[in-house]
Amino acid sequence: MRLAHVVENRVVPHNLGRYLAQIATVFAVQFAAGKMGDVLHTMNSGGIGPVWPASGIALGAVLVWGYSVWPGIAGGAFFLTFLGGLPLWAAVVYAAGTTLAALLPAFLLRRIVKFDNTLSHLGDVVGLIMLGAFGGSVVSASIGVPTLYAAQISGWSGFGWAWLIYWFGDSTGVLVVTPLVLTLATPFRVRDRNRRIELAALLLLLMVACFILFGILPIWLDILTFAILPFVMWAAIRFGTSVTALSIFLLATIATAETALGYGPFAANTPLINALLLDVLFGVVSITGLTLAAVSAEREQSLRQQAAMETRLLADEALRESEDKLRLLLDSTAEAIYGVDLEQHCTFCNAACLRILGYQHVGEVLGKNMHTLIHHTRADGTSFPQEECRIHQVTRTGEGVHAEDELLWRANGTGFPAEYWSHPQWKEHGVVGAVVAFIDITERKLAEAALASVSRRLIEAQEQERSRIGRDLHDDIGQRLALLAIELEQLHQDSFTLPEVRSRIGELQKQTSEIARDTQSLSHELHSAKLQYLGIAVAMRSFCKEFGELQKVEIDFQNHDLPSPVAPDTSLCLYRVLQEALHNSAKHSGVRHLEVRLWGTLEEIHLTVRDSGVGFDRQAAKTSRGLGLISMEERLKVVNGTLSIDSQPKGGTMIHARVPVSSGTDRVRAAG
Repeated sequence: MRLAHVVENRVVPHNLGRYLAQIATVFAVQFAAGKMGDVLHTMNSGGIGPVWPASGIALGAVLVWGYSVWPGIAGGAFFLTFLGGLPLWAAVVYAAGTTLAALLPAFLLRRIVKFDNTLSHLGDVVGLIMLGAFGGSVVSASIGVPTLYAAQISGWSGFGWAWLIYWFGDSTGVLVVTPLVLTLATPFRVRDRNRRIELAALLLLLMVACFILFGILPIWLDILTFAILPFVMWAAIRFGTSVTALSIFLLATIATAETALGYGPFAANTPLINALLLDVLFGVVSITGLTLAAVSAEREQSLRQQAAMETRLLADEALRESEDKLRLLLDSTAEAIYGVDLEQHCTFCNAACLRILGYQHVGEVLGKNMHTLIHHTRADGTSFPQEECRIHQVTRTGEGVHAEDELLWRANGTGFPAEYWSHPQWKEHGVVGAVVAFIDITERKLAEAALASVSRRLIEAQEQERSRIGRDLHDDIGQRLALLAIELEQLHQDSFTLPEVRSRIGELQKQTSEIARDTQSLSHELHSAKLQYLGIAVAMRSFCKEFGELQKVEIDFQNHDLPSPVAPDTSLCLYRVLQEALHNSAKHSGVRHLEVRLWGTLEEIHLTVRDSGVGFDRQAAKTSRGLGLISMEERLKVVNGTLSIDSQPKGGTMIHARVPVSSGTDRVRAAG
């Protein structure tokens, strides 16, 4: 702790300029309050009036600004008495007594009562009355009265009466002035218009009542002066301590001034009796008003606390109901859901999560590192660092992720394929964790494998049937058509044939030759011997040439960097994709020039078929795809390939097929 740091009981201030300003303020107000008391000393000949406001100023200054303002209190008291005629030594003793009468009660209030300057608790008010007013005045009276007697200043008839009137004056000064000083530090604010009108009416009626009761009533009606008490109670109940303190101060000021001027029921007795009667009235009104204000404040605070507690209980109940509903929702869903904090420690999980992971109790998961628990190893058996985990990255990036196929681990050490979604959990200051939902896709993977197997068998059956039909067309129907064409040629060349019949036979021979060529082309499409014996590049080049001649289109075919050999399944798949793509382009593109590219990389074999025709809407194609696109995709799935389509209306179309290179394929490159 720094030496210059300000605490309540330190005398070394942190801000010297502010400290000097406080000292000067206390000095000036202390001196002015003493002078005011001297002006109103008409109650007796000793110069001490019924209310000594300087005592209230001194205690209030210490309670507000701390013990360090004691020089201002001592200086104001010293100059007040020294300039008033006391000897130097007496003024010093008087100043010391006044200072001690402020510091000692303030110390006791802070240490014993834990005093709060707002006076919003009954204990604070009782402490101020007993320690600040009555106790502090014992100190000031016990030092001040002997000093005055020793200096031969006192004009009272006896020491006891002098001590009593001194004690009453200082006590009343604390009760009247100190609450006003304390509440000035926390001013009362009335924002409601009706309340402001009520406050103005209260203060106006109070001052009118004071002028009447302390300026007009005869002495025998002095008991009626307590009629002022309801106004102070009004202030206490409706406006709290600050307005109550102001009301008491106005009452004491008006009553003391009226009595000093010789008006009212307290001006007819001896000065000593008048002072004592006023002190009793001020004490009763102050104690009643301040106590009632504190009780009202405590009651209001208790009601607020009770309302806050009820609100909190209702909120807690609503929160419990919300948590129960959330728990019911989480436990009723089939998806596994869990939450993690920034360190990947589990914060909650639902029943499906426990069931899928194979845990019996939630305690086996809560607080555990979920990456270490279920995501620690890759499918190939290598360790999976948490820093590379996409779920963990969500808490750092604040962006959600979706993984379609990753390996998670059960409690028994077995892994399973899972699809998961991870989203960040936000609070006001940022990401505090993540919520993860996952499903076991083992059955889906088995179904996909079964479907792929069915698709493979269907494609194999289709290829076998194509091969059979192709061979039949080539070996049987094609040969028979060839023989028929030869016989027709012989008849056409026979000299005994009539000219009309020879012409008809020539036409039949031409049609038969065309049918034979179409049959041969269809046979090659259904089953290409070139693909089987000469390779994919030669077969595709030959097909492009035959297809172009047949469809009257120009096909630019190029290939490069193909691995040798290409796996038979891959060759057949890409060959069928080429056939389907060329048929679609020739039929729908509206152009007569097509481009075909076939090439290989270290990882994949690529095939593209491009045209610059009318194109089509890709979104519409997704919703109404023909059998050709489906056939291409299904064939590529069998060999783990992919198909992409780039097309737009009047912008042409490009079909792009990719097939991974088989692990056992020789990587020697051939030009084709």
